Amino acid sequence: MSDNISLLHITKPVQGTFELPLSKSMVNRALLLAAMYPEITLSGMSTSSDSVYLQQVLDGYLGDSAMVGAGGTTLRFATAYWACQEGAQMELYGTERLNKRPIAPLVDALNTLGASVSYTAAEGEAPLRIQGRNLKGGRLHLGHVSSSQFITALMLISPKMEEGLHLTWDSAPSQPYLVMTAALLRESGFEVLLTAEEFKISAGQQPKKVELFIERDWSAVAFWCEVVALSNEASIELLGFKPESLQGDSRVLDYFEPLGVKSTFENGSLMLIKKAVLPLGKFTANLISEPDLAQALITTLLVTKVPFEIHGLQTLKTKETNRIAALEQLAHTLGISVKSSRDSLACADYPDEFTGGPKSYDSLEDHRVAMSLAPLSLRFPVTIKDPSVVAKSYPEFWNHFTQLQ
Repeated sequence: MSDNISLLHITKPVQGTFELPLSKSMVNRALLLAAMYPEITLSGMSTSSDSVYLQQVLDGYLGDSAMVGAGGTTLRFATAYWACQEGAQMELYGTERLNKRPIAPLVDALNTLGASVSYTAAEGEAPLRIQGRNLKGGRLHLGHVSSSQFITALMLISPKMEEGLHLTWDSAPSQPYLVMTAALLRESGFEVLLTAEEFKISAGQQPKKVELFIERDWSAVAFWCEVVALSNEASIELLGFKPESLQGDSRVLDYFEPLGVKSTFENGSLMLIKKAVLPLGKFTANLISEPDLAQALITTLLVTKVPFEIHGLQTLKTKETNRIAALEQLAHTLGISVKSSRDSLACADYPDEFTGGPKSYDSLEDHRVAMSLAPLSLRFPVTIKDPSVVAKSYPEFWNHFTQLQ
């Protein structure tokens, strides 16, 4: 794909049937469990570059000095995995942006539990040098945790620890991802305890022979909800979805329903239909448990001129880009004034008309930013720089989206 993609203004009714990728969140957790235990297999594999990198680094395919791409999950899960592989020698690093994303809380926790992980360049940043050991485990208090991925990485390798693992913490974002991890551990045959501030697994447990079922990706549904919300008439069918899900992002339907998106489940598909809605006085939400929905949801609110106040966004600043800043930049381009804080974004009123002319946007090396910008073409022509970043989670996105053109 070229360095830019130009999307025409879509004025016709939008319709289509699409098969979204498997959840990379579920795949990545299952990959780590399968790498530790041959009894565990997966029902399918994600096409996302994050999952492909993770599978390759867990298999040792990338060698003992591995570049893991741009995925925070990939680096954090791979670090935990190699830390508990006795006798292994591994160096892990990623893109320049990934190397600067937070990793110290996980490294500190692993080393406290008996690992040997060190920094080869700047303190607190990848590249990491790992000498695999049998981890002792035991009890560890983590305090206020900035990313649920740190807890998840420890949960996934906890069955290998000599004394089991008893984690406690004061607070952690994105708790549905911890629930997903615990569910996959239980499905694999392990007995675990998980509460809002505690995880516990006893030592000596073994897995059962199982094929872990991988769901379609609910976080990708958000961008199709955005399409429907910004359209005048729409009917989108997404194959392979059911109401029950381990993914917290399945709440996307609740967030978009008042914005004109009617959802139903029919014959194993999720149907998204445009519906009429009354004007909203103010839209409020807390996305602390579903931060990956923020880009699609807030972009929709801005373009439909709905006053809003969204909280729970504190993890967005340390994603592939600063996603709060990306939303502020979008608002500025449209001539909209927004107010931001460490964990929130709000807009009280809108101009009568958006800033005129065709719009050109930078994806900022972030897959969710790129995908959230595409539906703007339901309102005006859009050009997006570096569209290939969607490969991180949804490689088929542009092939699917351009079918609407």
